[in-house]
Amino acid sequence: MQRLSRIKQLAHAYIVYPGAVHTRLEHSLGTLHVAGRICDRLNVREKRAVRLAALLHDVGQGPFSHLFEEIMRFVNGEDFGHQHVTKLIMEYDEPVRRALGKLRGEILQLFDGDSLASDVVSSRLDADKMDYLRRDSYHAGVAYGYFDLERVLNTICRIKESDRYYIGIEEKGRDSLESYRLARYLMHGQVYEHHARLIADDMFARAVTMSIADGSLSKECFDLRNPGPFLPKYMEFDDHSIEHLILREGSETAQQLIADVRARRLLKRAYVLDMRHIADPIKKGKLITMDKRDIEKKEMKISDEVGLARGYVIIHLQSMKIKLYERFEQTLGGKEPPILILKRDGSVTSLDEESPISADMDPIRRLFVFCPKQHTSKVKEIAEDMFGAKSEY
Repeated sequence: MQRLSRIKQLAHAYIVYPGAVHTRLEHSLGTLHVAGRICDRLNVREKRAVRLAALLHDVGQGPFSHLFEEIMRFVNGEDFGHQHVTKLIMEYDEPVRRALGKLRGEILQLFDGDSLASDVVSSRLDADKMDYLRRDSYHAGVAYGYFDLERVLNTICRIKESDRYYIGIEEKGRDSLESYRLARYLMHGQVYEHHARLIADDMFARAVTMSIADGSLSKECFDLRNPGPFLPKYMEFDDHSIEHLILREGSETAQQLIADVRARRLLKRAYVLDMRHIADPIKKGKLITMDKRDIEKKEMKISDEVGLARGYVIIHLQSMKIKLYERFEQTLGGKEPPILILKRDGSVTSLDEESPISADMDPIRRLFVFCPKQHTSKVKEIAEDMFGAKSEY
C-alpha cells in the first residue's frame, strides 16, 4: 500500500494543474471510507471484505497509474488491466496473504463478482468513482468534479431485479445522481483528457516502450506470465524509480523524452481533427479504426519527411466515451447494468429513462499530431494531406 504513496493519481495532469500531485494511496483510503458508508446504508453483510477490496482495488497500479497499463499491454496484450496485478499480489505476495487471512478468497471473488457487495467495489455507482471525482477536482483546483456526495449516500438504496439486489437510488436523489454523472463527463473533458496531459503521458509511454523494444529495458520486468520473478520487480516501480531507470538504462531518445517531460519541454499540437465533424462515414470509420501499426507507419512517414528522429512525432487517437452517458441496451445480467431508480410508488425505472439529459451523447473523438514546436507548420501541412482534412487548430 505504501508504494501507492509514490504513484500519482492523475499521471502527468500536474503539468497542467500543479496541485494534482495526490496519490493512489489517498484515493484508496478514501474509497475504503466511502465503501464502508455504502455498506452501512445498504446493510451489506460482507462489510469488512468490501472495505478491504475497496482498499486494495488499486494496489496493482503501476507508475503514473492507468498510463502504465499501456506499457503493460505492449508486452502482455490488449486485455491487460491493473486488476491482473492486483489479483497476482493477493495470490502470491506472502505478507498480503497473511494480512488478509481467510478473507482473501472472498475479496478476490468481489473483484469478479455479480452481487450487491461487488457492486459497491465496481459498478456505475461505486465507491471508487464517488471518491476520485471529488478528490481529483479538489486537487486540480477545479469545480467540475463536485457533486452532492452526502445526498447520494443518503438516498442510495438496494433494488431487487431478476434474481439479485442492485445498487440504486431513491427518486428524490435523482438530481444528485445527474450531478454525479455530469461531473464525470466534465472532468474527462477538462482534466483527464487535456491535450497537454495527453502528450506528456504519450512521451513517457513512448520512452518506456522504445526502451523495451530495443532491449534497453528487460521485458522480464513487465511480463506477468511468470509471477514469481515478475512481482518483486513490478513492486519496485513507482513514478520516480521508472524515470530514473530510463534515464540510466534507456536509449538516447528515450532518455531525452523523459528529460523533456520532467522539464516540461513538451511536444506541441501540429494538427487537430475533431472526427465528429467528418461527414463521410467511410473516411471517418477508417480514421477511428486505425490500429497501432497504422499509426506507427504514419508517424514514421511524417518523421522521415520532416527529418525527425523516431519518437518525436506522436499521433494520438482520442476517444472519450463516458459510460454513464451510454444508453444501456443489455439485460440486467450485463457487466454494467443501468443505474436503477426506486420511484415513490414503489416501481423501478432507470436513470436512462428518467433523465432529462440525453443518454445518447456521441463519444468525443479527436486525432492529434504532436511534434517539436519548430516543426509544427511543416507537420501540419503533411498531416492535412495525409488525413485529407484541414486542422482545426
